[in-house]
Amino acid sequence: MADPVPSSAQTPARSSGTSPVALLLVGVVIGGISGGAVATYLTSSGATTAAPASASSPGRSAAPSGSTLPLPPPSSVAPSSFDQQIVGVVQDLLPSVVTVINYASSGQPQSSGSGFVVDASRGYVVTNNHVVENVRDSNAGAAFDVVFSDNRKVAAKLVGRDPLTDLAVLQVPAQGLKAALLGNSDDVPVGSAVVAIGSPLGEFQNTVTEGVVSAKGRRVAETRDIFLEDLLQTDAAINEGNSGGPLIWAATRQVIGVNTLVASNATGLGFAISSNTVRQVADELIRNGKIVRGFIGIQYTLLSPRQAAQLGLPAGTAGIIVSQVVPGSPAQQAGLRPNDIITKVNDQLIDVTHPLQTLLVRFRPGDKVKLTLFRDGREQSVDVTLGQPQ
Repeated sequence: MADPVPSSAQTPARSSGTSPVALLLVGVVIGGISGGAVATYLTSSGATTAAPASASSPGRSAAPSGSTLPLPPPSSVAPSSFDQQIVGVVQDLLPSVVTVINYASSGQPQSSGSGFVVDASRGYVVTNNHVVENVRDSNAGAAFDVVFSDNRKVAAKLVGRDPLTDLAVLQVPAQGLKAALLGNSDDVPVGSAVVAIGSPLGEFQNTVTEGVVSAKGRRVAETRDIFLEDLLQTDAAINEGNSGGPLIWAATRQVIGVNTLVASNATGLGFAISSNTVRQVADELIRNGKIVRGFIGIQYTLLSPRQAAQLGLPAGTAGIIVSQVVPGSPAQQAGLRPNDIITKVNDQLIDVTHPLQTLLVRFRPGDKVKLTLFRDGREQSVDVTLGQPQ
């Protein structure tokens, strides 16, 4: 869920911000920052007169007493092609990026994050699920505002959200909008230059940072029970309040990720949900308002190492033990039985960091999956056509 703005000593794992008072004042969240004393000091120190050059210094002549030496004028320097590329990205896509303000049922702003327009004709905005959640529970906020880069504020309605991929879709009036194009995240090479745009701490709206794609296909725990899959890793600065904002491939000016979280104990370790995941989930949220995932129809417990040893399974075997098969379910139709030990889904191991619920995130009713299991001490595989939860 969206986190309240922390004190300056905290490092949040998520990147959404909260500050109700500041939201009322400026339409975005005010977060504490350090460095104010330094800025004040530099401003109050004022200009000083230059010390006269020493008459004994070689190659110099003494300035008239009481006079000042002018600073050299600026020289004309053409921006590099890289600078021009980054500036072009910002000029093109900044109007698509928004700040999302989340209100509690009391009418008070409770958190904020970022987002971006993906469909200008219908007014659809993509953001993170934890940006639209209540601060204290997993329900959705009571109301939402969206603030554009020109400070225009409009009310938004929640179209749908999906906690298992940390994505949500809002809708705003389709007037004067500019959409950002979702690219193909599979195409972006590691090392590519990327730009992140958002509202860190909620206060610093329209903040731009740049970096590279550090890695692809990362898997990170968002909560104890939810693991986000197929993430892009980047060293572009992502801070609290950046959640839901776009990660843009500079070379194509296309969004290849939705910024979602940062490692709390490291620098330059941010993660974004891949645009291919975003496209799939957003399309389904727009169609159905929710994500309907494939249903197997079993109840189960996690296999412990002690149980695996007692059952004579190979060392290191992990998985789940089927405790009940739902009558009439795909599991029953495929012949699954209580006490079956399922170890893999489509060759992906089931273990503590790869729970069955997470492995089924990408599957829909009608998809066929192969389950590897042990029955009576022998390994075998079973194909299951997933159904729809009742």
